[in-house]
Amino acid sequence: MKIAIISKLWEPTSPLSTGGTGAVVGILVEELVKRGHEVTLFATGDSKTKAKLVSVKDRQWNNDYSEPIEYLNIANAFSEWKNFDIIDCHVEQKACFFADLVKTPTIVNISYGEFSPDDLLVLKRYKHLNYLSISNGLQNFLQFLNWVGNIYHGIDTTLFPFQEEKGDYLLFLGRMSPQKGPHIAIEIAKHLGKKLILAGKTVPEDKEYLDRFVFPFIDNKQIIYKGVANFEEKISLYKNALAFIHPIQYFEAFGLTIIESLACGTPVISFDNGAPREIIEDGKTGFLVKNKEEMISAIQKIDQIKRFDCRQSVENKFSSKLMVDEYEKLYKSLIDK
Repeated sequence: MKIAIISKLWEPTSPLSTGGTGAVVGILVEELVKRGHEVTLFATGDSKTKAKLVSVKDRQWNNDYSEPIEYLNIANAFSEWKNFDIIDCHVEQKACFFADLVKTPTIVNISYGEFSPDDLLVLKRYKHLNYLSISNGLQNFLQFLNWVGNIYHGIDTTLFPFQEEKGDYLLFLGRMSPQKGPHIAIEIAKHLGKKLILAGKTVPEDKEYLDRFVFPFIDNKQIIYKGVANFEEKISLYKNALAFIHPIQYFEAFGLTIIESLACGTPVISFDNGAPREIIEDGKTGFLVKNKEEMISAIQKIDQIKRFDCRQSVENKFSSKLMVDEYEKLYKSLIDK
């Protein structure tokens, strides 16, 4: 198959990317190329890929975000629609404006759970397009869309070494924003007197929140902030943690960090808000909780979780092979239509 895949410009696209979309699309692209498909990737210029790479921007967005350049990246793919059997878009609703204008079958991937009224207006206007979800909860959340499938994220488990021995710290890894809840992680760690390591990127628009609720509590003794962790640092943080805490404050469309942590053997405690209930086996690979108090209680019984069960759950349900198998099936079915 001749496949166009459009990725976001927020991070390089690579299996080792520190960003969720960059990593998942990177895994997908590399495996499709390995299986003999002709793949063209529309992503940042510093993406690492064996596919043909087309780029409108050398590097990921820093403090220079430009929506016109985002659309130029998407337009580059659709301007070549006759050269592809299918166009797979990982840029949410931004792809909708183009998909109706070409005859090549197009997939609009929805991998996010927070939409503005204007975003929803666009999705409702183009609800007839081919939409792909990354969790069943996302389909329930946006029931009005024409869903053609659901494919869970998958990871290459060989890149995430299992470790039976656990460390003594709690881990929060994700964007340092109010939606992700690092302030709640801090409150929990201080209540329990446990060490907490935070890692993730910050953005200028969250400065007021961070200055008030996060940075004043970082002492680099009990509460430690590592900044953005590269892939190797991320692996070390996962496998040596006592538990990964996920106090998500909005509807979670999937949660790639959850399966990454589980793959290393580290149980996850997450607010029951969206897709985590499809990933975490409550009481077996972690705990689903409703609030801060329940999360505190769950951490106190984390020793009940067998770390090998965490690893096995990812191998059985969230491997990159399973993910790419499902993408191949979906591509073929839409092309045959």
